[in-house]
Amino acid sequence: MMNCYIYFKADSSLEADILKAEKQLQQLLMSQHQIRSRVQRRPAATGEPHTWMEVYHDVPVGFDNLLNRVLEQTLFADLQYSERHIEYFLDVDVCA
Repeated sequence: MMNCYIYFKADSSLEADILKAEKQLQQLLMSQHQIRSRVQRRPAATGEPHTWMEVYHDVPVGFDNLLNRVLEQTLFADLQYSERHIEYFLDVDVCA
């Protein structure tokens, strides 16, 4: 299976808005596409930009296009944050 990891930075003052947008995004992906996800934030000092990580489990090929369509339906469209960096990883069975 393939997992997708996306990270970006946003001003710490946007934390409440980011959390609302992330909740909306996760709910849409689960209800529309049955894609499980979670969000994490790197610990940061007050006033510094926060680094956020989105983790999507068992995503289909072309997930970035699907995600972009869903993002347009969320509060992320109105937020100012850094470029989203996308990486994919495959599960590897080391016991085979």
